[in-house]
Amino acid sequence: MDLVGRRHALSAVAEMLAAGSGALVAEGPAGIGKSLLLQEAAGLARARGMTVAYARATELDRVAPLSTLLRALARLGTPTPAKPHDPIDHPPAEPPGRTGHPAHRGPAGHHDPADQHGPLGGRDGSAPGEHDGGVVGGRGGAVPGVRGGGVPAGFPAVERAGAMIGRAALTRPVVVVLDDAQWADELTCLALRHLVPELAGSPVVWLLGRRPFPAQTAVDALLAEGARRVTLPPLDPGEAAAFCARLLGAEPGPSVLELARAGGGNPFLLAEVLNGLRAQGRISVTRGIAEVAGSELPAGFGAAVGRRLRDLPAEARRLLEAGAVLRRPFTVHEAAGLLGAPPGALLAHVEAAVRAGALVGDGDRLTFRHDLIREAVYDGLPAAVRAALHREAAAVLRREGRPAAELAEHLRHGARAGDVAAIRELRAAAEDMTAVAPSAAADLMLRALELAAPAAPGTPAADERPGLAARVVRLLASAGRLAEAREVADARDVTIGPAEAAEVALGLAEALKHAGDDRGVIRRTARALALPGVPVRERARLLAVRAHALVMSGPFDAADRAADAAVASGEAFAQVVGLQARSAVALFRGDPEGALRHAARAVALADAAGGEAAHRHPRLWLGAALAALDRFEEAEETYAVVERESGRLGTAWSSPLLHRFRAGLLLAAGRVDEAAAEAETGLRVARRLSAPALTPVLLGVLGQVALLRGDLQAARAYVDRARDLTGDVPTLGPGLRPGLGPGLGPGLVPAELHWRRLLLDAATPLTYPRPAPGPTDPIPPTGPFTEDGTPARRQRAQAWAGALAYLVVLEPWEAARLRAVPGVREFVRDLARRNPGIRSFTASAAHVEGRLEEAIELYRAGPRPLGLAAALEEAGRHAEAREVYQRCGISRIPSPAEGMVPGGGGREGPDGVRPEGQGGGQPERPDNDRREGRGDGGSGPASAMAGADVSAPRASGWAALTPAELRVVRLVAQGMTNREVATALFLSRHTVDSHLRHAFAKLGVHRRVELTRHVLTHEHPD
Repeated sequence: MDLVGRRHALSAVAEMLAAGSGALVAEGPAGIGKSLLLQEAAGLARARGMTVAYARATELDRVAPLSTLLRALARLGTPTPAKPHDPIDHPPAEPPGRTGHPAHRGPAGHHDPADQHGPLGGRDGSAPGEHDGGVVGGRGGAVPGVRGGGVPAGFPAVERAGAMIGRAALTRPVVVVLDDAQWADELTCLALRHLVPELAGSPVVWLLGRRPFPAQTAVDALLAEGARRVTLPPLDPGEAAAFCARLLGAEPGPSVLELARAGGGNPFLLAEVLNGLRAQGRISVTRGIAEVAGSELPAGFGAAVGRRLRDLPAEARRLLEAGAVLRRPFTVHEAAGLLGAPPGALLAHVEAAVRAGALVGDGDRLTFRHDLIREAVYDGLPAAVRAALHREAAAVLRREGRPAAELAEHLRHGARAGDVAAIRELRAAAEDMTAVAPSAAADLMLRALELAAPAAPGTPAADERPGLAARVVRLLASAGRLAEAREVADARDVTIGPAEAAEVALGLAEALKHAGDDRGVIRRTARALALPGVPVRERARLLAVRAHALVMSGPFDAADRAADAAVASGEAFAQVVGLQARSAVALFRGDPEGALRHAARAVALADAAGGEAAHRHPRLWLGAALAALDRFEEAEETYAVVERESGRLGTAWSSPLLHRFRAGLLLAAGRVDEAAAEAETGLRVARRLSAPALTPVLLGVLGQVALLRGDLQAARAYVDRARDLTGDVPTLGPGLRPGLGPGLGPGLVPAELHWRRLLLDAATPLTYPRPAPGPTDPIPPTGPFTEDGTPARRQRAQAWAGALAYLVVLEPWEAARLRAVPGVREFVRDLARRNPGIRSFTASAAHVEGRLEEAIELYRAGPRPLGLAAALEEAGRHAEAREVYQRCGISRIPSPAEGMVPGGGGREGPDGVRPEGQGGGQPERPDNDRREGRGDGGSGPASAMAGADVSAPRASGWAALTPAELRVVRLVAQGMTNREVATALFLSRHTVDSHLRHAFAKLGVHRRVELTRHVLTHEHPD
């Protein structure tokens, strides 16, 4: 096949390689030319001196975590000895040029893109697929840190793979080529979601090929984030004619052109049909014109393949059927076992299949020349024959000692209902891969449940049912397949006892919590706890998870009761989770000391128990309590421990929450740029992990950063987008929000966002359009803290008070902007009274009461410079305020608040008196830089509307780099990787990524080499 009609695609590939970084996705149906395009791209990359890491996914990769990427990355590391239990023990498929039976290899008329190699290429300069090693767990290199047996240790293995690519890219540009990405395993997909954007500033090019189906959400996400899509269309009539002419060596006549038209412009299918006709002697060339002899034309590709293979001996066709069922490159020995024949008896049939163009050599194995041929053979098998062959394949591969995951795939397709051995093997295989491939594990466990469900009570198969439904729900939920999890959880065709019903509810509740559906958690746990006979362990865990959901929904009394019961159970997991909930309740009630006690106890229990309890990372809540107590250095050290532990344990779920807590701590400490970087990173990580629960609060942090920078338009856009995501209807009136059950308030997240919107309204100049007050005004006449009336109203009041307490903990100076809201002054005074040792609370109380000189001194002695700047500004000491803001990375003083609430008045003191120290005239304006509705700072809201990163930075050029960005840029220019920079600066690696993104945008560069030139120009001009 030649690259006829692919000039545009080749041009796009060449542009991507010339740019030296980025991602390109070649899309199209099977046979359209994606593989040939990627092979040509590999050749072009090597000609440029780039290192190429190449792999092609197979259908069985789905049960081999990270196998697709590791086969490619084996080119970048030192080959290691074989590992005995790799789920997929085969090399990547060869590019054309060295095909055929191992004993009969030779050129096939195609360009071999492997003529050149570099120091990181194969040991013998071989092409992708031709090396004698390179297969993790099979015959070659592995990413360090991958557990024995070829099973990666989850997310840490992804990060190690990224480090390997980053190190290789320091030597020379790297091109990662992944063909047939639609079959890539889910850990490879996770790696793509993380590594493509993470390595965007490095000389790394990603070239992916995929069919439109099955859908691949990871690749879709990359395209949504800016990867270039190149769609390979069918050949048009002129291109199809040119293709036929090249293939046949003659101009196509009318009959050939009709055949080309019927082929739909698919070059591989067209080539197969024409080659089959030529092999039958039905192509004749007269006076340079090729015609098809005879009137009977192939009906389609399947028919064409059938015609090509019908002349093979029956034993050779059986060989092809066995290979099609194995669904990967296979050995003669494996095929012989499946067919019940001696291996030696198949050699002649192997030769016949190779001569017929159906099979090619692949190292010491055989593979179909194109996956379409394999699919045609497989689809041609009657369903009963396919199932029988899959059962036989499982038996043969079991004797061969193949991994359980591969056997399970065959059992999934071939086992009969009630097959106890198959149920057990499917279950065991699913358990083995749960941590790294939950979606594939869920499919296996679902099949086990299907095989066990129809069994009559008392039969061996029925005895296998207990626990299956719960495991299926947990796996589906952890894979993000919530709709299927709910369906299994609510199924009535499988009878389960109270213990398993509680496990089902617990698994689904944890997934709903991860998705941010706290009310769903409350409903599910209530239903399960009402069942008679729920065991103590399951009851305790349900109460703990329920307590967390109740915390976030606002009824703190109910949350405390549930958490107390969970802690009293003595079960380690329930105790840790329950204590986390108690710590959160204490914090939201304005009791940081209590929050610290509960979190410290949770940490001690988790460290002692390990396992599931340690995976809950109670240090996150310990850090939050320390931050509330103004113990910022201890909080930062605590979060660093969480980051290390998360990497060691592979608990990627904790990353968005860690970024949220860190962003709040950095903002409180006045490290505004770093706070924005943490929040942006949290959004990216949450999006890649499909964990939307924290997106609204992270957007709220970015809104506060934009407000501090004076960008009111962006701040409003962030906060409004966050409120949209919560489905928020801002009402505290007599009625409840639609869809809420009795007694459930607006929830802490919507309440926090309401407060942030009020802060925006307080800072909005009168010239800026304001929403007219109406029935949805979030502040009722009696104030948000009124706890008289109905229980629902009391619980909503708790949510509002809790959200304000948390805001005051993070940003105590903001309470002064809300002093006109009924009850705020009293609330802040009470916080300070109950926490006399927390300087930030006492400073906030002085600030809100207008005792500005006292507030200034208290803030000055504390760790929160933004509070000091706000009090200085309000006292009319604008030059001092400006200096403090600049130290915080804010180049201008934010707009002074014209009013405290929508339609509110000025900044009067508690008795309508202007605060002490506040001048009577207009405040000074720094350099006339105040603009109506939008300052010169901040970040645009457009990308935030999609939940993406903050957009364009405030300015461009070297002078626009912030101190935090400069620190990162200087180390990158010294040749450090992002991970090394993060270690050197005691930052999160993701924070380093965000700083680099901003620096690249400000300097208008795309590669680290260009960044280094800027550093040399500006800091080492000589």
